[in-house]
Amino acid sequence: MSVLVVLEQAFLRGIDGHIYTPWPTNYTFWRRYLGVLDEVVVLARVRQTTDQMSPEQRADGSCVTFWPIPDYAGAKQYVTKLGLLRSAIREAVSRSDAYILRLPCVVGDLAVSEVRRLGKGYAVEVVGDPWDALSPGTTRTPLRPVYRRLLTRSLRRSCHQATAVSYVTRSALQARYPARAGAYVCGISDVLLGDNFADDALIENRKQRAKEIAERPRRPAILGFIGRLAASCKGADTLLKAVRLCLHGDVHVEAHFLGDGKSRPRFEAMARNLGISKHVHFRGHVPAGKAVFDFLDSIDVFVMPSRQEGLPRAMVEAMARGCPCIGSAVGSIPELLAPEALVPPSDEWQLSEAIRRLVSDSDLSLRMIRHNLDVAQTFRSQALAEAQRCFLTEVRARSVAPAQHL
Repeated sequence: MSVLVVLEQAFLRGIDGHIYTPWPTNYTFWRRYLGVLDEVVVLARVRQTTDQMSPEQRADGSCVTFWPIPDYAGAKQYVTKLGLLRSAIREAVSRSDAYILRLPCVVGDLAVSEVRRLGKGYAVEVVGDPWDALSPGTTRTPLRPVYRRLLTRSLRRSCHQATAVSYVTRSALQARYPARAGAYVCGISDVLLGDNFADDALIENRKQRAKEIAERPRRPAILGFIGRLAASCKGADTLLKAVRLCLHGDVHVEAHFLGDGKSRPRFEAMARNLGISKHVHFRGHVPAGKAVFDFLDSIDVFVMPSRQEGLPRAMVEAMARGCPCIGSAVGSIPELLAPEALVPPSDEWQLSEAIRRLVSDSDLSLRMIRHNLDVAQTFRSQALAEAQRCFLTEVRARSVAPAQHL
C-alpha cells in the first residue's frame, strides 16, 4: 500500500537529482512509516539547489519518493501558483492508496479537499498549533488575525473529519483540535532520540558546572537557543531582551543561537542596538544529529522562549542530554518542564528572572537535570515505535475500507 504524506516543509533537490533536507525529516524519519505501509510518497514543495549536500541530509531512498509541487513564499506567490498546486495535488492524490496529512499545512488543506472529493478517508498528524503560531508578535503582516482564525478553523475541521488523528502532545492539541467520535486517536512524539541520552560522565559534568556557576557569579552561564530565525515565533527577540536585563542586573550570561533564517540580520541588529553584541553569538545552521548534540553538551541552560510549539524536538533533545531548561508555557512545553521552568511567552522580564534563579541556585539546577532526564526517558524509541505501528495499522485498515468510517 502506498501512502501519500503531505507536509508544509520545503525540501531541496541536489545536483545529483536526490532530495535533501536541512531539517530532521531525512530518510530515517520517513523510514518509520515502512513496514506497516509499503511505500511512502512525500508531497511537498521542492526547489533546486547547487549547494553541496551531506549524505546525512538525504530524504529520499528505498521505498521513499517525493512528489514535488511548486515552491512558494508568502501569500502572494501562493495565490499566483494556486492552479499549479491544485493540479499537482490532484494527480498525487489520485495515484495513492492512503493519506497522512501533517498539519497545520496550507498544502494539506488543498489535499483534504481533493481526498474528500474522491470520497476517501484520510489520517492527520497534528504537529503544531496555528492559533499560537499566529499569536500577537509572531508576524508583522496586517492580515495575521485573519490568517489565525482561518487556519485554526481549517485544522479543527480537518481533525473532525479524519478517520485517525495522531497528536504530538499528550493533551494540549487534543483539547483545541478534537477528533470526532469513532476516529482512532493517539498521542505520539515525532522526536527520534535514538541512543543520544546523556551518560553518567556528562550528567556529572553538568552537576559540577551548575555548582561552579552558582559559586562563581563572574563565570558567565552559557545559554543555548535552537530554532529557525525566519520569524519571531521562536522568541529570539524575547531572549535577546532578557539577556540585556540579566547583564544589567549583574547576572553574567552568554547567549548562543543555533539556527539560521531570513530574520537573522534583524536579530543581529537588535543585539547591537541593545548593546549586548559581545555577549551574543549567532552560530548559524548545522545538520541534525551529532552537531546539535555537541552544541547542547556545550551549554549550561537551554532556553526556548517560543510563542508557539507543538512538541519541540530541540527541547526534548536538550532534556535527554541533561540540560536544565527554561521554556514558554505554550503547546506541549508545560507537559515537559517542571512549573518553575515555565515563563509566559513574550515576557523578557520573567524570562530574565527565571534565568537568574536558575544560574544562582545549584539545587534548582540539579532538580531540573533529574526531572528532565526522567521525562526524556518516556521518549525511548521502543515505546514510540509501538505507538506509531498501531497508528499506521489503523491508517492502513481504514484506508482499505474508508466507507465504514466516513
